[in-house]
Amino acid sequence: MMDSIKKYFVKNRIRKSILDKSDTPSFPSEVQFVGVLANSEEEFAESKEVLTKYFGKAIEISGFYHSDTEKDDAMSGRDYGLFGRPKERIERFLEKKLDFILVPSLNLNPYLLYLLLHSNSGLKIGFFSPESREYLELMLDKKNKDLKENIQDLLDYYIKIKEAC
Repeated sequence: MMDSIKKYFVKNRIRKSILDKSDTPSFPSEVQFVGVLANSEEEFAESKEVLTKYFGKAIEISGFYHSDTEKDDAMSGRDYGLFGRPKERIERFLEKKLDFILVPSLNLNPYLLYLLLHSNSGLKIGFFSPESREYLELMLDKKNKDLKENIQDLLDYYIKIKEAC
């Protein structure tokens, strides 16, 4: 019951954020801080691995995946108050200035979607789905089932567009 109330208020905040969304993405000159929002721990770990391989170990990666466990990078309804307000650790993430956020999942739950829409990020990238096209500025179709290869292709696409801008 409590989780349903939280989801209601979080979804209400999401609707308001969509109306206020800016349509001008920004490309940083150098990538230093990246966020990852994923539906599972596996997607989160694979994303971090590819990002580290692509940009080097100096890159700072932060973010969350959906899980009811108490791990540092796991988040769920427990990280939001009854009326959908994020708790302190979520607020700390939202305050970070991120170069971009990578979303390896096709559909995010309301809690992760809230983070995506309220983040302090110049660009949100991920894979195309009818649901995600409202939230992401740069998307690519998933060409195969291997997530690592798809993320690599997405990052290649990101770099090409960044160089053209």
